Amino acid sequence: MKYGLLVHKPTKNLGDDIQSYAIERFLPHVDYLIDREQIHNFSGDEDEPVAVVMAAWWMWNKWNWPPSKSIYPYFVGFHYSDNEAAKQAGCPVDYDFLTGIGARYLNAYGPIGCRDYFTRDKLRKNHVKAEFSGCITLTLPQQEKKDMGDYIVLVDVQKDVEAAIEKKAKKAGIEVKKITHNLDRKAHMEKTWEERSKNVEETLTIYQNARCVVTRRLHCALPCLAMGVPTLLVIHTLESVRFIPYYDWLYCCLPEQFLNGEFEYDVTNPPQNKQLHLETRSNLIQSVSDFVAGAQKMENSERKMRRFRCSDKRIEKWRLKKLKNTNKVWDEELKQERERIDELLERCKGELRYEELLGEIKKEDSTHKKRLKKYNNELHAKQEGLDKKLLKAQLSRLETEYYEKVMHEDLRHMRKQYDFIKQLEKWDTIIQKRKQ
Repeated sequence: MKYGLLVHKPTKNLGDDIQSYAIERFLPHVDYLIDREQIHNFSGDEDEPVAVVMAAWWMWNKWNWPPSKSIYPYFVGFHYSDNEAAKQAGCPVDYDFLTGIGARYLNAYGPIGCRDYFTRDKLRKNHVKAEFSGCITLTLPQQEKKDMGDYIVLVDVQKDVEAAIEKKAKKAGIEVKKITHNLDRKAHMEKTWEERSKNVEETLTIYQNARCVVTRRLHCALPCLAMGVPTLLVIHTLESVRFIPYYDWLYCCLPEQFLNGEFEYDVTNPPQNKQLHLETRSNLIQSVSDFVAGAQKMENSERKMRRFRCSDKRIEKWRLKKLKNTNKVWDEELKQERERIDELLERCKGELRYEELLGEIKKEDSTHKKRLKKYNNELHAKQEGLDKKLLKAQLSRLETEYYEKVMHEDLRHMRKQYDFIKQLEKWDTIIQKRKQ
């Protein structure tokens, strides 16, 4: 049996690699690395079914669905992001691609094990069989225990919380180590999976040997919970859909609660973690182990592994229709973002970096328009060269490729505009305070 390891190659978040590392522990061997964002394009060398544990945050490229028929999937730790609910940049498409054929695909391999209650409930509303499984990182074992000194680890903690902890740790004679899960995307892409896996292991070992870990990161807090490391989650909201039910499983508070002493947690003498995760952890380890072992036994039962019955032609027709509809939604979203930028630019005239930022915005607008024009010209050029006898089939394929390119570019542009809006809103807040 061949096994594929799900990865996000261009990630800038170490949490993605930690999830892949947790999956890899269950696999007897890794025959393929499969990019989460290109899940529909994967093909094994001999077109054989490849067993894949599909635990991940899904996904920026929401139009890359359903996954390739070469994949024999097991869905656990599944979180399909609703970007608006999660207050994240980009992709204003909800669960559109998990309806119709997308939903039928999931039900063929259901029930879907979800990472959080939000995803479970959203899938159920779309008539997909779903249950709560917990996050794959809860299965991580303890790392090597080493004498690395007496220290507290801060992982992407807010600056004022960081300063308060450093002050307290200094009085107690305890070292403070600062770590980030932010990665240099370009440099990280060049690394092999072996290098990335080693980086995860080294990071987890630092967490394992700490007196306490303080973080705002889900994929720092849950691995530490799994490894038995005292952990405090200090996060800007206690209502994020991604963290339910984990708020109850962890010691957690808002930054202001920590700073004001409203939440009792001594980082120099931390309590042991709650044990509410243990049953979920045990069930998750058992279920993933069973899938991996079962896949080995089904190696020659291709029909059992390829449960989803739908022709490639029908899938392509469905995807193209969804892509066209989604493109209309995104055009409206991009228009609204641009109107917001113009509104803020008008209010922020006179700021020190105003002209510089205005230049960046104009350059980005120009780049976006040029790329869309290029894709459109390429489509027309290819259409003119089509074999007239195969026109319909070829045209559908060319249109799909065109809309995929447009969606990639729109998503990139949308996230760039989102960054401009955030910067302008900061300036606007400062300006309003000056006026008061």
